[in-house]
Amino acid sequence: IFGILFSRLVDLILSAKLKENLPLKNGTLAFKFWQMPPVPISFGIYVFHVANPIEVLAGTEVPVVVEKGPYIYRMHIEKVDIKWHDNNTIEYIQPQSFIFDRDASVGPDTDRFLTINIPYITVATILQHEYHVIQRIVNSYFISKGESAFMNRSVYEIWWGYHEPVLEEVAKILKKFNISSPLLNGKFGFFINRNNTGDGLYNVFSGINDQFDDYVHIDRWNTLKNLSVWMSDYANEIRGTDGSMQAPLVNENSELSVFDAYLYRSLKLQYSSATTYQDVRTLRFHIPYSEFATAAENPDNAGFCTPNCIPSGAYNMSVACFYAPVYASLPHFVGGDPYYQSLVRGLRPSQELHQPFYDIQGVTGVSMRAARRYQINIRTQSFHYFSSFKNFPLSYLPILWIDGVAAIDPGTASMFKEIIQDPLDALPYVHGAVFGIGGILFFVGICLFIYWRKVNSKSLNKYTKVNNSENSILNGDTRKSYGTNHTLGNQLNTQHEDSPAIIEHHVYVNHTTSSPNKVTYENLDASLPHDNSHDQSNYFDTMTSPSVEHSDKYHTCVET
Repeated sequence: IFGILFSRLVDLILSAKLKENLPLKNGTLAFKFWQMPPVPISFGIYVFHVANPIEVLAGTEVPVVVEKGPYIYRMHIEKVDIKWHDNNTIEYIQPQSFIFDRDASVGPDTDRFLTINIPYITVATILQHEYHVIQRIVNSYFISKGESAFMNRSVYEIWWGYHEPVLEEVAKILKKFNISSPLLNGKFGFFINRNNTGDGLYNVFSGINDQFDDYVHIDRWNTLKNLSVWMSDYANEIRGTDGSMQAPLVNENSELSVFDAYLYRSLKLQYSSATTYQDVRTLRFHIPYSEFATAAENPDNAGFCTPNCIPSGAYNMSVACFYAPVYASLPHFVGGDPYYQSLVRGLRPSQELHQPFYDIQGVTGVSMRAARRYQINIRTQSFHYFSSFKNFPLSYLPILWIDGVAAIDPGTASMFKEIIQDPLDALPYVHGAVFGIGGILFFVGICLFIYWRKVNSKSLNKYTKVNNSENSILNGDTRKSYGTNHTLGNQLNTQHEDSPAIIEHHVYVNHTTSSPNKVTYENLDASLPHDNSHDQSNYFDTMTSPSVEHSDKYHTCVET
């Protein structure tokens, strides 16, 4: 019983501590951690250099790529413009700043590599269904400016953006045909205008009023409850958290999701294994390969077939990228259909290196370590009216992949261990001790109860025998319990020889009664009243005997 009560008490204390510290409001530990995470973030970029451009242009070989990297940026995040709302949500923007770490990188981010001419092939893709004459005009302009299907750009330019004068001129040409695209503004870069800015306006549930089931889950992103670019309601749902935290009390069976603003979709997480980081035990959840599978393998993905499904391992992001032929996948197409590796040589997929994961501390839901990984690919093909791509093979050409690793610093990890893990580790021993003590006390209690019942029962039986003997004596039966040849006087003063223990019951007899047939008892039992004003024989109206011998002494009845 004590152990059960102790276990319940622990649950109540843990629940109270979570309610005290988890709500996202001023003064709580969770709010401080959430607003400015003490989490160093390493943002690594790996690029793919095309090693055989001549053969690819001729259509005689598939692209052969060589990975270069990492190029490491240190990322700092902080939530600002925080506002609380009446529906228990909290609104914020999270600017992200990046500083290049040359010492941790393989080289400067000015290193150049050969890749597909993304602006050129984007224009070709957008115009492939327009009039042939428009395509010819635009192609002629690209050729006149010396543009080719491949370009040599730096890591910095591809990621952070660069100015491309050709795009400005192409935009002027297309405007004459009433064709426009946000891409054709003279600038291109996958992360253009993203340094020192956020990835959107977030509204998340704060946990205020002890509502923890949807704690830190995204309620709205950029004021949207759902996206609108995909082809099903499920695909457009904004589900889960941003990945830095989850609702508390996570276990192996928890159903978790994260929303990735850059991939423009939500992704399920799946429990993988128990892990340890900085001596803190965590639960590893990863993004399963099924999140990039075809609708035939995972019906939930039907909405990402835009317009048609492609083999498992990638999905078409062009609807979210101004119709540039951008396809997202996991790095090196890990977990994907072998089809992709048949179109590009040089890939070496590794689950350990390339699968995203989140190591979550179960009680708090905090991600102690996480790896956010994805790859950007460009779909290439031949375009009849764009001469540079006339013989270009079909492929999903990797451009780069991102390895964003966030890990709690050692000091904060030590705090988690001392404040959360160590006390919880001690509970089984305390719990066991309480159970043991409770068991001993329970056993002792049972023994005492049995002993008390036994003694009480024996006393009750002996008391009953005394009463029976007294009744027999008072009724003249001097042989009751004592034999046939003994008188009352002898018996009242004789101790039974075989008795190891003697229980005495005192009977006081008053011989002054005026009635020869009535005996008055002054005190037969301590419970009887001592009021001499009443005839005490009323209490024993059945105990009369005409043959009782009189004595001038008080006698003690002894029973063995």
